[in-house]
Amino acid sequence: MDNLYPISTVSSATIAGESDLPSSWGAPRPAGRKTTVARRAPAGVETFKLSWGTLTAQPGEDWVLIQDTGEEYPIKRDIFAKTYDEVAPGRFRKTARSRLVQVPEAVTAILATKEGELEVKYPDYVAIGAEGEVYANSAEWVAENLEFV
Repeated sequence: MDNLYPISTVSSATIAGESDLPSSWGAPRPAGRKTTVARRAPAGVETFKLSWGTLTAQPGEDWVLIQDTGEEYPIKRDIFAKTYDEVAPGRFRKTARSRLVQVPEAVTAILATKEGELEVKYPDYVAIGAEGEVYANSAEWVAENLEFV
């Protein structure tokens, strides 16, 4: 296994909200959404295994967002109502600007999200939500779905 960084230089951080982001990571960069999503109600308590970890959706509390790729993940209903608009029947676009900080090289961050813990590392991003909550976005997903402004 190739290890680009000696074990001694790898550091970790636990981040539960915007105030936990180290200032050394730089200021959040605003980005707008290029794509739309569909949504559905969870069919009971559902768990979603993502590359960063497992998230849980609760009926009546969350929506499940559906990307065009078929990827699904939960979002709190109140946050969805504040940050998304319906732009076509059954299609929604996040209207609030995303704010992202890229995880520095040799750092692994554990994000304490509202739906569960996620692990994120370079070149991926920590996204800051409307209420200061944090979640993860892969560098690939950011390139495909967001435009930095």
